[in-house]
Amino acid sequence: MLGSGPGDPRRSRPTTSTTSTDHATDLLRARAALITPPVGARRLGPGALRGALVDLHDLWLSTRVAASGAARGTALVAVGSLARRELAPYSGLDLLLVHDGARPDRAAALAEALGPPLQAAGLAAQPPVRTVGEAVETSLDDVRIALALLGARMIAGDPEPADRLGAAARRAWRAGWRTRVDDLVELTQARWRRADDVAHRLEPELRDGRGGLRDVELLDALAVAGTVDAPSADVRAARTLLLDLRTELHRRAGRARDVLLAEDARDLVDAGSDHHALARSVSGAARAVTAATDAALRRARPAVAPRTPPRHALGEGVVEHAGEVTPARRASVARDPVLVLRLATAAARTGLPIAPQALRRLADAAPELRAPWPDSARTELFALLGAGDGLVAVVEALDRAGLWGRLFPEWGVVRDLPPGDARHVWTVDRHLVEVTRHAAALASRVSRPDLLLLAALVHDLGRGRDDDPLVVGAVLAGHIGRRLGLSAADTGTLERAVRHHRLLPRTVRRHDPGDPATVRQVVAVLEGDSVLLEILHALAEADALGTGPGVWTPWSAALLGELVGRCRAAMVDGVPSPAVS
Repeated sequence: MLGSGPGDPRRSRPTTSTTSTDHATDLLRARAALITPPVGARRLGPGALRGALVDLHDLWLSTRVAASGAARGTALVAVGSLARRELAPYSGLDLLLVHDGARPDRAAALAEALGPPLQAAGLAAQPPVRTVGEAVETSLDDVRIALALLGARMIAGDPEPADRLGAAARRAWRAGWRTRVDDLVELTQARWRRADDVAHRLEPELRDGRGGLRDVELLDALAVAGTVDAPSADVRAARTLLLDLRTELHRRAGRARDVLLAEDARDLVDAGSDHHALARSVSGAARAVTAATDAALRRARPAVAPRTPPRHALGEGVVEHAGEVTPARRASVARDPVLVLRLATAAARTGLPIAPQALRRLADAAPELRAPWPDSARTELFALLGAGDGLVAVVEALDRAGLWGRLFPEWGVVRDLPPGDARHVWTVDRHLVEVTRHAAALASRVSRPDLLLLAALVHDLGRGRDDDPLVVGAVLAGHIGRRLGLSAADTGTLERAVRHHRLLPRTVRRHDPGDPATVRQVVAVLEGDSVLLEILHALAEADALGTGPGVWTPWSAALLGELVGRCRAAMVDGVPSPAVS
């Protein structure tokens, strides 16, 4: 109880500033010794370090509560990473003082006593004070608070209000989550738009990105609601990997850091290890979390929909059912090699996901397309590549199921591959898909949109090998063109588009596009092929747009447009070109 002893905050106020600073200094010194141990002391691994930091902060907070004289019926509760025992070295603390309503003045006095040392340590502001009912009522208005309270853990004080808070928060979540699914999805998608994908970003945001730690917490919340099972073994392994990386980022930076920079990957691996392997591990972990999250959110929404949703035909052997694209009942998965492409096209065009069970059936039973592909397969492939924004999620789903690699075996080398260029924000595989997405918007500018889309998809397949990626890429493009059943002329155009996809951007960066000599040189390289010129023009724009922000600018567009216009005029006029060495 709060009395008139030394722990009474009313009597300690004259020395609060000095005492709070001393307490904060003690904590910060102890934390520093754990994060960066003295010479000769054992350095804790990331998991052990998180555990030690949780114990240290629990003890420090408990000591502060005891010194301030916590009243019966009041408890200090943690939410967030401290509550989950996932505290990274420089994470802040999310705290709440919950009480039974009998002595709100005592709870307020405790909050005032805890505020200064927390602020002096840079850990948190003064904790808010709530009754159990007030805390739960607040969570009904904010889904973020509801998610946080699900993991509440008592640090110090009276267990009774803390236990009631945890039980009431879980009960309220289970009772009302169905009416909050839309809010939950909107909150999640807004976070994804802000932080983007962990799996494909060159510098991923490990906490808030799609496939990151926030999504694992979301899966925990949906498991509490009973809509999904507890996270699977691969999701648990992904959580550990992402937590360990976040812990090491904090430790090495000496501050809170959640973005894994390109140079961090090299520092975080042991001497002689491949930092590309770490990038691929992060991508694989994020893909596992993303797939589980997408499936969980889809499962949550039908829970409030009609029990037997109708099926809508989307194409030959393809239907929409319960918000997913799936084979029709009479579709022959084991005998129709083009079905996977028809499903993919329907999903990309509608923006609906392919049903997970359909992907598993296709992976297990669908026959492979034999070379050369039939006309129907090529038609579906070009329709898929021209679908625009919907292409990204579809390729990811097919790739995770092992189906994209069957269509394009060359994809394995560039999967999750860092690009080695600071301008790029995506891994090479995602860059190829992004460029194709942008090329679809430019397809009406060219006479051969099919070759533009295919060139966009394969233009960087030569990366990740020791030889010249342009030369290797052109060879691979030739293999793909012949496998798809393109004519010899079209295959040749595809090869040259990949071989020369950097020609126009490099030329305008290094030479005057208005110089006749520059124009003659470009026309000579392209052998006067106006179709190839327009493909390369559109591909250069799509490539820049799919690289990162600020790469494609009005200035670069004007220079490229001038060069292409002069080259086109030269081709029409039949200007002689010098031989190319």
